[in-house]
Amino acid sequence: MTENKKDKELNQLFDSTSSNDSFTKIIGKARRKTLLRTAAISSIVLVLFIIVLGISWLSLMRWQEGKAMRDIEMFSQITDPNVEEMGMQHEGNGLFEGIIRFERYKVIEGIPVDWSEDVMSYSLFGGVSRFAGDHSPIQVEKDGQLKAYDRDTKQRMLNFYHPEVEYSNLADGLSELERYPEQTVAEVALSFDKGYAPSEVNESMPEGVTLKWYWVDTYSSEDLNWLNHHPSIVEEKNSVSLPELGDQVYGFENIELKLEEEEVEESQLKSEELFIEKIQMGLGFESGKYYGEYKRIHDLLKGEAPRLTADHVQVIGAVVTGDIKSLQSLQDLEFVRTSALGVTVDPYQ
Repeated sequence: MTENKKDKELNQLFDSTSSNDSFTKIIGKARRKTLLRTAAISSIVLVLFIIVLGISWLSLMRWQEGKAMRDIEMFSQITDPNVEEMGMQHEGNGLFEGIIRFERYKVIEGIPVDWSEDVMSYSLFGGVSRFAGDHSPIQVEKDGQLKAYDRDTKQRMLNFYHPEVEYSNLADGLSELERYPEQTVAEVALSFDKGYAPSEVNESMPEGVTLKWYWVDTYSSEDLNWLNHHPSIVEEKNSVSLPELGDQVYGFENIELKLEEEEVEESQLKSEELFIEKIQMGLGFESGKYYGEYKRIHDLLKGEAPRLTADHVQVIGAVVTGDIKSLQSLQDLEFVRTSALGVTVDPYQ
């Protein structure tokens, strides 16, 4: 019977008459097979490891992106008055970072107006932040006042004046409207002389004025003391407190604008109750970027009460839109301490 190749090699290996060359060849061949087998197994394991690592990296990045989107979208609902966000766009920024962009706009009496993008970066290891650098608005001194403009769109930014803070100059945006053509529509930030219930403000609005957003008093006594005794700038050797900008205040939109008249009557949910819900929701994410602010606002509004309710919400300002004639009727409201003009639009341009 003819010996097969393997048996023949074994016979040669243990045959005392076989030469050393045959022995060396057999050992070398076995070693090569072992090395090839080891290399093949290592390559397969490496490929599988890379695939698992890639899937894990992608999953973790998507998870961190989702957390970043949640934080940004939730927080934007209680700040940035009269600013709407469009769908999110994302892009990579190396292996360990990603970038999220939200295109934003304002609506002035049915006319969309471009506003600056909201751009944030997030990390594979957690955390959401803006790009390092200067993010301050454009500031122009005019009519004895320092007016702020959006960096991207060059549109006028809203200013808010707290009723318990002293300012060297108070804006009078309603009077400024006299300089604009009659067909102009605009947004105006109203600052009140004290805190009011949202329903009181809503009921006082003249016909033709659209109440878009409420400014909530989220200032502690320490905050007010700081604003009064640590002014923002020094003007002609005198310290001057500057008003709050739109991205420095908290509040909520008027949900009645998004409901039909019948739905408003049927719905028992008030705008301030939605605001409370959003604060409570923010408290549910202790690892969120803005958890500290949610907790501060919650504890401040609740005070010594057992739980936070809509009755604890006092508004000290509002954002309204309308045409020139309608907005000028706001000058008759006694509780309006001052007004600041924001975006203006000529609907025929």
